[in-house]
Amino acid sequence: MTIKAHPGQPLSPGEIEALRYAADGYTSEQTARRLGLSRNAILDRTQGARIKLGARSTTHAVVLAHQAGQLDLDCGAAGIAQAIEAAARLAETTDANPQISKPRRAA
Repeated sequence: MTIKAHPGQPLSPGEIEALRYAADGYTSEQTARRLGLSRNAILDRTQGARIKLGARSTTHAVVLAHQAGQLDLDCGAAGIAQAIEAAARLAETTDANPQISKPRRAA
């Protein structure tokens, strides 16, 4: 099964919330505990965001959501802009270098 992106589709409030916690460094388990949800609920939210954005990972989804203006990262953390730029450069490097391992697609 190939997962297709749905570009332009807005993220749900739950997907944005899950990505915001991921951007702050929380794991799915930590996010679930903080929100009183199951880990699977958080994984479903991040997967939904990844599909809508065409992202390869949750980190990539955070970058793409921010770039698309759907995720405000005004969290006051020092260096967040540099971290986003570094993640974007890493994503570009991965795309340009075929020897870097890319996520497997489900058959």
